[in-house]
Amino acid sequence: MDFEIIGMGSGVLLLLSFPIVFSAMFKKLDAAERHMQYSSFIVGCRHTFRNAPFEGRPQRVYAMATVILMPKVIEWRGMVLVEDVEKIPRHLKYWMVIPTLVTCLAAFGLIISSLFIRD
Repeated sequence: MDFEIIGMGSGVLLLLSFPIVFSAMFKKLDAAERHMQYSSFIVGCRHTFRNAPFEGRPQRVYAMATVILMPKVIEWRGMVLVEDVEKIPRHLKYWMVIPTLVTCLAAFGLIISSLFIRD
């Protein structure tokens, strides 16, 4: 298997994922967070990352994706209600989860391919 091609493909995918993440950050994040306004996890992330670049929006998108993908685990910790997560419309869930998964997949592909490339 040619890991250089996988690495270059992952790099291109990572570069192409940035506009998707930026559109999710500035267009859809506030609407998704309104459904979770009483969640201590989301409110804590908003306050923790408020001084980061872009007001912590990239981190908040990833936090929303985590809540959407694993609501029962975070509910078990007492930080979110599954009922609130279920009230988020499907298109907002897609806007939070897909950019996160694409970015993580591309970064993971870069890391794995860099481990196997030989000089």
